[in-house]
Amino acid sequence: MAFMATLEEGGESNRFELKEGETVIGRHPDCDIVVEVGAVSRFHAKIHGHQGVFTLEDQGSRNGTYLNGQLIARGEPLREGDRVRICEVELVFHADSVPAFVGSPEMTFAGTSFGVTMVDDESSENLSVSKVEFRGGSDGVKISATPQAKLDALVKINSNLSEALALDDVLPKVLVSLFEIFPQADRGFVVMADRDGGLIPRWVKMRRPSDETQSLRISRTIIREAMTTKTAILSLDASSDQRFDSSQSIADFSIKSMICAPLIDGNGEAFGALQIDSTEGRGQFREEDVDLLSGVAGQAAIVILNAQLHERALKQQEVEQDLRLAKEVQAAFLPQAPPQIGGYRVCSYYQAAQYIGGDYFDYIPLPDGRWAVVAADVVGHGVAAAMFMAKLSAETRYCLAAEPDLAAAIERLNVHMSRLQLDRFVTFLMMALSPDSDAVTIVNAGHMTPLVYHAADASTSEPGEEESGLPIGIDEDLGYEATDITLRPGDVAVMYTDGINEAMNASDELFSIERVRECVSQGGGAEAILNRIVLAVRSFIGDGQQDDDMCMVVIERIAE
Repeated sequence: MAFMATLEEGGESNRFELKEGETVIGRHPDCDIVVEVGAVSRFHAKIHGHQGVFTLEDQGSRNGTYLNGQLIARGEPLREGDRVRICEVELVFHADSVPAFVGSPEMTFAGTSFGVTMVDDESSENLSVSKVEFRGGSDGVKISATPQAKLDALVKINSNLSEALALDDVLPKVLVSLFEIFPQADRGFVVMADRDGGLIPRWVKMRRPSDETQSLRISRTIIREAMTTKTAILSLDASSDQRFDSSQSIADFSIKSMICAPLIDGNGEAFGALQIDSTEGRGQFREEDVDLLSGVAGQAAIVILNAQLHERALKQQEVEQDLRLAKEVQAAFLPQAPPQIGGYRVCSYYQAAQYIGGDYFDYIPLPDGRWAVVAADVVGHGVAAAMFMAKLSAETRYCLAAEPDLAAAIERLNVHMSRLQLDRFVTFLMMALSPDSDAVTIVNAGHMTPLVYHAADASTSEPGEEESGLPIGIDEDLGYEATDITLRPGDVAVMYTDGINEAMNASDELFSIERVRECVSQGGGAEAILNRIVLAVRSFIGDGQQDDDMCMVVIERIAE
């Protein structure tokens, strides 16, 4: 698409696309290219476009139209690089347009080699906001977009932003659209607040490619004022505006006119701001521009928030994927099948409250031929508890392999876990089974005692309560005591974590140890008792949420 660009001391700036048909240049607001200079006629000149060929024609203006320094009397064809002068305004014709954003050097991500600095300018007590006109600027050249051009740009914003999902796709498109709506703008930038309330420049757009060694200074005072009052700030002539007398960033860049509009979320809270300003004196922003920028800011805020939600959703998906993988890893730490122990049948149940949990159980062969059956509960649940559980698993196996005395092995385990200084503790219960023997050794570190069903008289007991020590990880100078019991054929021992007895229903009532005891007292084999307890707990919870990890290991002494 062909376009005209305004030519100034620093080079080319504003671009105006040329359409098929007529493009009118003049002082009247209905012109396609509005030139606000008193000597320019209301309808000064016209460019005809037909099948890619463009012709310049004067419209009988008072001061004439010049093409490459020559006054034209009739229609003249335009060629690449031709210069058109209307009074003191000079424009350059280009046959093909340059893309507005993709790969353009004037669009900069804040934080690259192009320096962006937030400046705390001294704030005047008289700093007011909203659409208040102060002293105007000079009578120099003022170029503005026509109402139709602004409408077209707003429609383009809707189209562009509706397709943007990533935040760093949204912000550049916002700035590109602003430069189309406000051709008098030389700089534009988006500033957003971080979680701590600090202001972070995200994207910057310059009318011309910038020097990489140049540092862009942005007034934090003005941004915060717009965010605090939740109202756009307009200065028609910032360089002469008494409100900004102390603003070094205004002085450094000779800002002539500026608008700063807050970005506001659905709760009415400001989370950032858009600012555009003019440094070349081409034109001032007007009062009606405030409403327009505020409208764009409101639309941009919605899209930015949607982009943030989309990014959070993607991150959440990544987290959930990581947790699913962590669940698989944790499952690999837990036994894949019950051990084959002569004279015993063992079964288990494990259900984490979240993807992964802090409950732990294991079957560990001991050097002397026995098997250690372990059930443990790390305080809390989730990722931290699961990681602590993984460490506990490795340390348990090491200590039981290195120390034949079971109580001493658990004391060593406590020392290792306590020295991690992670402010976590573990309740730990171990039952050591001798194949083809009734003898069982129990070591308890602050865990619930096992519930034992005695088949001979259908009674229950809870051995080892008096010998139970403190949980592992509280203090490394703790001792533990072993307890020996006898399991006869038909007897069943139930080891469980507090996610079973403390399971809650919708009325916040606990399942309770009493209900666990009742399930055990009904007898049956290991699988029958385990299934009875699980079914009772699940029925008790109903549609409620599981609040804690659940783990249970059931041991049955069978006839040899």
